[in-house]
Amino acid sequence: MTTAPPILLQPHVQRASSGRSSVHTRSSQRTCHEDIQTPGPTPCSSTPSQPAPTPSQHDRTPIGSRPVSLDSKKVPPSMPAAEVEDDLETELDTNEKPHSYDDTGTRTYERACRKLGIIPSSNCVKKLGRVTENLDLKYYGMGARGAMAVSMALVINDRIASVNMCGNDMGPTGMMYMQRMMQENNNIVELNISENNLGTEGARHIGELLRVNKVIRHLDASGNDFTDADAQLISKPVEAHTGLVRLNLSHNSLGDAAAGALQQMIAENSSLQELDLSWNHFRGAGAIQLAQGLSENVNIKVFNVSWNGFDDDGAVALASCLKNNSVVVDLDVACNRVGQIGVMELVSALKVNDALETLRIGKNNISEECAGAAVEVLRMTNPLKLTKLDMSDVILSSRFADLVSDLYDVHPELDVVYGYTDSYGKRKMKGYDIVEESMKVISEYLKAKDITIVELFSRFDADGSMSVTHEEFKEGLRDAGIPLSDLQVEEIIKQLDMDGDGEIDFSELVISTKDVL
Repeated sequence: MTTAPPILLQPHVQRASSGRSSVHTRSSQRTCHEDIQTPGPTPCSSTPSQPAPTPSQHDRTPIGSRPVSLDSKKVPPSMPAAEVEDDLETELDTNEKPHSYDDTGTRTYERACRKLGIIPSSNCVKKLGRVTENLDLKYYGMGARGAMAVSMALVINDRIASVNMCGNDMGPTGMMYMQRMMQENNNIVELNISENNLGTEGARHIGELLRVNKVIRHLDASGNDFTDADAQLISKPVEAHTGLVRLNLSHNSLGDAAAGALQQMIAENSSLQELDLSWNHFRGAGAIQLAQGLSENVNIKVFNVSWNGFDDDGAVALASCLKNNSVVVDLDVACNRVGQIGVMELVSALKVNDALETLRIGKNNISEECAGAAVEVLRMTNPLKLTKLDMSDVILSSRFADLVSDLYDVHPELDVVYGYTDSYGKRKMKGYDIVEESMKVISEYLKAKDITIVELFSRFDADGSMSVTHEEFKEGLRDAGIPLSDLQVEEIIKQLDMDGDGEIDFSELVISTKDVL
């Protein structure tokens, strides 16, 4: 006796209808059911087919009936959950937008902050999301956990090329996260990790970063409490690095004991063009080693060793290097306790050096006699490649200005900076002018008393002759209580008595003070 085929349950039918769910297309659904043919027994079945149990009214869905949602359809309690999910046809949410790939790392950063229990930086979120190559997060105080969150985002982000994490108190743990990130990231070429209290362990992570990452070009690790023992951890990887162009190790505690490792690094590296070792503890012996390394280097163009303690021995060693070096264009030895011998050796080296364009020797022990001799050497040197001689904060008299003027006649392209500066190495201020300063004192007095210079002068002119003698002028200033020294008063009189007749008349006063008072 042939067993009748089992009754088919309604199959699932999903049809695309331009934004409308299949539950609303009855006619198309009915047509689909009419086309379905009932299959016969499976010919390859080796076991006699067993009659299927007659489906209950709960299981049977009449042909053409409307499917119902999960909320309205009654499901037998005994039916497994998996069968319920497969059996039921639900309405689709066609308005839901799929999440795009987190290519900026913004969502990764926010999730990391939540897991780490820290507050996300809104500025960091904004900067990660922008189409920019620079991520500037200096002085955000992120700490190690904040550095970890940023590092996780930067593993994903493929736009950022420059990262500034200066002053975030990351410590060695935060540096470890940055190092691991840099092992995965091949887009970041500039990294600033200065002022982060990295110490020895941080130096170790920097070394590992440089061993693995060959893409980085600029690294600023200044102000991180590195000592002599830490120099080797950084110098050896730098020595073998073929892509690093700029390295800043300033404001650390590197001294003569570290100079040997740094000498080897300078001599062997083939890519560095700028090296900053300023504000460390190098003295004469260490300076000689650094100079020896520089003499063997053929790439470094900017060499900054200011604010150390080279003395004349270190300056002489650098001068010897300059005589054979044709690469360095900017040398900074400011504030190094260099005296007359060292200064003259450095300047004299320019007779044979054809590369150096800027020489910074300010804030050293340079007398007026030494400065004058140096200018004379430059005046006699021809050709001269030098375009800037910076002697900032070396106080010289007006006689030196005459020597500089003569120098400009021979080398008009040369700029000599000396005297006080308002910002070291940036721009030259006026030299101290005793008359101008004295006039400022008088001007402040006039403002305080709410009078004019004419009214003050009339008090000195007892006879109304519109002129006063030198003695009357001095006495009038003393009586008025204007705080000027005898030298200042004498200089003012020389300025005001234009015709030298021994008296200061009203017209001379007006002409001399119109631009000052």
